[in-house]
Amino acid sequence: MRLKETLLGTMAAIAMAGAAQADYVSPTGWYMSLGAGANWLEDGVMKEFASGVQTDAYTYSFSDGYIVSGSIGYDFGDHWRVEMEVAYRDNDADTYVYTDGRGSGTTDAQVAEFSQMVNVLYDFQLGGNWEATVGAGVGGNLVTWNWGDPEYDDYVLAGQLIGGLSYQFADRWKAFADYRYMVMDEPDFLEIDNPNFNYTLEKADHSLLVGLRFDLQRDGAAPPPRQTSSGAPKQFIVFFGFNKSNLTSEAARVVSEAAAAAKQYGSASITVVGHTDTVGSNDYNLRLSMARSQSVKEGLIGNGIAASMISTGGRGEAELMVQTGDSVKEPQNRRATIDLN
Repeated sequence: MRLKETLLGTMAAIAMAGAAQADYVSPTGWYMSLGAGANWLEDGVMKEFASGVQTDAYTYSFSDGYIVSGSIGYDFGDHWRVEMEVAYRDNDADTYVYTDGRGSGTTDAQVAEFSQMVNVLYDFQLGGNWEATVGAGVGGNLVTWNWGDPEYDDYVLAGQLIGGLSYQFADRWKAFADYRYMVMDEPDFLEIDNPNFNYTLEKADHSLLVGLRFDLQRDGAAPPPRQTSSGAPKQFIVFFGFNKSNLTSEAARVVSEAAAAAKQYGSASITVVGHTDTVGSNDYNLRLSMARSQSVKEGLIGNGIAASMISTGGRGEAELMVQTGDSVKEPQNRRATIDLN
């Protein structure tokens, strides 16, 4: 029942994602992530069968284990991401108890799992550089039960629910902490020497992992500066990371070029105007746009432009370069313009 509920939730999320993608404006591109952490198994019931008839059953308890995972995905820029994830989990079985009360014992068995999941994820802002994530995944899981010798395995359908937090600490880099709850069809292990004898194992996994996510594509490149008929550049555009007002290395280069042009062509004044995308409230975005224009002004001053020559302002999300709906991460809208007068 738990697997069916998980898969139904996954299908609903995929359907919602497809509907959302119908009106997304600009994808933010590919990313990859790596993570590692702890894995816990709920107590699992193993049943023995002979020629299809149950002959015994016992409940296993497991020690704490570990998980390592990697994924590659695509961020559609409107809260939704889709990714392909592979993960390896490993736990040892410690004790077992017969379900009919006959007694208990210890064991040195091991459970190893290699899963491949397609995850659908939804991100939403918490303020600052923080994001929260919810999602679900569906795929397959190779479960190996190792008693030392022999070793049994089975490949089963699996699903998982995901929740997590992330923090963007640098351009294109995020740190994340995720929780995963994975359920699956019961693996069926056939006895190697006796094909009429088999075991099934009912189990579920809880995983807590931390890791890093890296955007494989930058948010956007600056277009060439607008020029007058005499060839003198009149406008430069600086782009910013999502929810950021600091200058990236590319943005600093554009600011330096604008300062050099102002000196070369004897500009009397410089106007800097900040802009944002449509994620966040109007008041917050107005403040963010002002912070972006101030960062550009400080960059111009650092390149030898007198502060008295520079005026700043912010438009928030009022003047979009690319028209979008609300709450859309559009890289081209996260900008500041530098006009040489």
